[in-house]
Parts: sequence; structure tokens; C-alpha cells
Amino acid sequence: MRFPEISDRSSFLFDRILAKFVDFLTAFAFAKVGVLLHGPLLGELTGLAYLLICDGFPGGKSLGKRLAGLMVRRRDETSCRFFESTVRNLPIGIAFLLALIPYVGPFLFIGVVGLEFLLMAGQRSGRRLGDDLAQTRVTPKEERPPVEV
Repeated sequence: MRFPEISDRSSFLFDRILAKFVDFLTAFAFAKVGVLLHGPLLGELTGLAYLLICDGFPGGKSLGKRLAGLMVRRRDETSCRFFESTVRNLPIGIAFLLALIPYVGPFLFIGVVGLEFLLMAGQRSGRRLGDDLAQTRVTPKEERPPVEV
């Protein structure tokens, strides 16, 4: 396994953060649409369901990962399926549910997402807790071969 150079690594981390941000925006949009349609619980459950299964969409790409040019791969290098997506996104789903708690929810959300970010940024492999649980990894859509110097 090739570890990316520092500039590649920071760009890759930025792409992952951007992709997850888009996924969170999508999930919160589902929740807000539910409120507008007088079905807040249905909207929140739809947002949670999206966050849990989004990496199992075709090619292992959620909406955010598709926009950032990333994909999720299983240990055998195939695309992530819905089961692995659900397992790898459990911490994110918990953070989403915590964010819905009045007053303290946003702080709990930031705590869980911050922990996931620290785990991802602190490991050379760039894996977060969810990746370790599901035995997955996020890669660029087209992995480049290592650069020979």
C-alpha cells in the first residue's frame, strides 16, 4: 500500500471532508423537507437512512464522494455495498441523531464528527473508526500509480 505524499494527503483529506459535508447537507435537507411537509420524524429518518446507506450507491459513491471524485472500496477492492456502508457510517449516523437534540445536540455532533476527523487525520492510512469497523477504505476514483523518484 502506497502512502500519499503530504500535499496529496492534505488534498485527499480536504476531498473527504468536502464529500462528507455534502452528505450531511443532503441528510439535513431531508430532515428540513420533512418539517415543511409536517412529517418531521419521517424527514429525520430519511436523512438518517441516507447517511447510513449513501456509500453503498453504485460504484461505492455517495453524492458527496461522486462530486469529490472519491469512492469507497471493500477489503477485496470491490465497491462498497449497503451493508458495509451502514456499518462504516454508524458513527456518522449517531452524530446526526445527536444533532437533533435541542440545545446540546450541535455540541455532541461536533464532538463525534471531530473525533472521527482526528482519527482520520491522525492515521497514515487515513481511515476513520467507521472504516475500521467495516474494513473499507476511501480512495480516489482513479488511483494513480506511485511516483518513482
